[in-house]
Amino acid sequence: MPYSGLKSVHIQASASDLQQLGLILDHLVDALGGDPSCTLRRAAILADIDEHPRTTQAEIMDRMDIDKSTLNRDIDWLRDYGCINREPGETDGRVFHMVTYGYSKKNLGLALDYFENSHKKLKEFLESLISMFKDRKTSLRDAKLLVSMADLGTATRQELFARSYDAPLTTNSRALDSLIESGLIKRTEVDA
Repeated sequence: MPYSGLKSVHIQASASDLQQLGLILDHLVDALGGDPSCTLRRAAILADIDEHPRTTQAEIMDRMDIDKSTLNRDIDWLRDYGCINREPGETDGRVFHMVTYGYSKKNLGLALDYFENSHKKLKEFLESLISMFKDRKTSLRDAKLLVSMADLGTATRQELFARSYDAPLTTNSRALDSLIESGLIKRTEVDA
C-alpha cells in the first residue's frame, strides 16, 4: 500500500515493526507536550478524548473504567499542558465537554496513521503495554526503553539511553532499573 508524507518517510526509515512502535511512542510523547514521563494511561485518555470529541468526564469514566480523582488529575494536566480544551456545556454549566487540539491533535494523528486511523487499535496497543507492567503508572519513557531493548536484543545502558528521551542520567537509570526489577529486561554480566 503506498503512503504519502511523513508516514512514508517514517516507514522507510524504520526497518522493523519494533522501530515503528518506537516512532508511535515518539508521536505520543509529542502529543503530550514532549513529556516522556507521562503515563501510558494519560496517553490512552488523550486518545479517548480525540476519538470522542466533546466528551464529558463521566463518559470517559464509563468507557475507560477510571475513578474520578485519577481522571481529574489527568484531565487537569492535559488542559494545563494545552493538549485538550474544556468547553462548558450549553445547558448545564457543571458539565464540560473536552476536545483535543493543536499539537496534540496533530501528533495523535501521526500515531493513528500506524493503526489505520483507528483510535480503538491505538488504545488497545496502549492497554497491551499497560498490562505488561505491574504498575499502571508506567511512563512512555519506560515503554520506549522496553521497545528499544526488544529491537536491539542486547544493548548497553548507553545504547538504550541513546534511543530514549533526553533526561538526566538518573531519570533514565531509574526507569531502566525499574524495568530490570520487574523482570521485563534482563541485566547481563557485561552491563552489570
